[in-house]
Amino acid sequence: MKVVFRVDASARMGTGHLMRCMTLAEALRARGVQIRFVCREHEGNLIVQLQQMAMPITVLPAPTIKDTGTFEDYSAWLGVTQAEDAEQTIEALNGEKPDWLVVDHYGLDVEWEQRLRKHTGKLLVIDDLANRRHDCDVLLDQNYSSEGEHRYTGLVPDPCKLLVGSRYALLRPEYVAYCKTLRVRDGQARRVLVFFGGSDPQNMTGMSLEALSHPGLKHLDVDVVIGANNPHREALEKQSRERPQTTIYASRPHLADLMAQADFAIGAGGATTWERMCLGLPTVVISIAENQRPACEALAEAKLIHYAGHFSDIKTAHLTQLLKQQCHATENLNKLSTRSQLQVDGLGALRLLEVLDPSDISKIQLRPASEEDSVLYYNWANDPEVRKSAFKTATIPWATHRAWFSNKLQDLNSHLFVLEAGGLPVGQIRFDKDADEASIDYSLDVIVRGRGWGQRLVALGSDLMQKIEPVRLRAEVKAGNETSSSVFLRMGFTETPSASPGGRSFYRDPVG
Repeated sequence: MKVVFRVDASARMGTGHLMRCMTLAEALRARGVQIRFVCREHEGNLIVQLQQMAMPITVLPAPTIKDTGTFEDYSAWLGVTQAEDAEQTIEALNGEKPDWLVVDHYGLDVEWEQRLRKHTGKLLVIDDLANRRHDCDVLLDQNYSSEGEHRYTGLVPDPCKLLVGSRYALLRPEYVAYCKTLRVRDGQARRVLVFFGGSDPQNMTGMSLEALSHPGLKHLDVDVVIGANNPHREALEKQSRERPQTTIYASRPHLADLMAQADFAIGAGGATTWERMCLGLPTVVISIAENQRPACEALAEAKLIHYAGHFSDIKTAHLTQLLKQQCHATENLNKLSTRSQLQVDGLGALRLLEVLDPSDISKIQLRPASEEDSVLYYNWANDPEVRKSAFKTATIPWATHRAWFSNKLQDLNSHLFVLEAGGLPVGQIRFDKDADEASIDYSLDVIVRGRGWGQRLVALGSDLMQKIEPVRLRAEVKAGNETSSSVFLRMGFTETPSASPGGRSFYRDPVG
């Protein structure tokens, strides 16, 4: 399998687009997929970094159109016309037709994509603006929005698969690894992380350091990360030397370690948002680009971040006062930490891999569930389609679920298993034993529905239950849920009158 990425980084557009594509590329390469990048030689590009990571890359010529537009003039980010970029990209493919072409660029749209259509097997667009038409097979938007998939109504072809929401955030595996060993935050503010992305042209890092130098905040340990294209490095280093307990870090492959040890953060509203949320790091967020505003406002409305506002509206005195308040908001910091981790589990790259390179049904397998799976089960249980198929359709609160899940794991009569595909959790099955009978509950993640995996999941689970204790298996299915009903009928279950109003009941005696 071959995958080509068309993505850029520059002082103007920042580094986030390239960094998330690098995350996906590393995950694909770990599976044996052949990778190639196609990047233009903008000022502030990260081409050398790609080369240091041994990522094959074709470099397109430097821009020929002078960028005199505003920060949000995305067409100017490309540096050439879409027609010229398409022609150069086709030339870079050198006659090869990759299985997937991944496009992550605000300056490209349906015009460019249609020119590349016959030169690739399938096309994946990574976007978060929802402001232009695309011609693609899959579109990924990792931003949080109350509109969800409806943001792209009329902007993509009907067959296009939409992967929308923070569960698809492309995070490096280090974030998941640190999640497993993450200390429980107590809401006390002792250490602060400051990072405003790869460029930070407005120097919000400097303003944050100025605010943190206030006598009421000088007790805090501060970690400051200066992005690769930050033009204020010299001034920031001087500020840091003048403020005790301040450590400067250059651009790094990831910030998982710094985020794990911080108690709260100050940062921009870009891709780093999802990294902070994955590690439950409460954050004062300042949007530094117009395209960051909608997601910041939506996250603030959902009480997942503290949104201070747009950079043009922020003054040092205001930021200082806000940080002093946050330092003493113990309960609020705890709530932000918990809520954010429920939104981002760090498995987005693996989910996208499963879409791009689907696992064979013969390779999927079950493992016992553990306490670490609580968030997975919570999100599966509250999936809209799962709630619609449940006898009780109300959303399950986190506190209720957490207590229930912990009790189930300790209950000797309950057996919980997680279905995995290529190391990615994609479903669950549970058996609750009562006397000589065990009831079945199962569900599949939305990305693997429609593949016929339900029957395989129940078969694998039933075999495991048979080995634990041969008992009659019973399933209660809500009337109208023809998918689950057909799964049990195909597996030789017998339908019998249901004791549940509006339900259908199926059973199968022990085999052998």
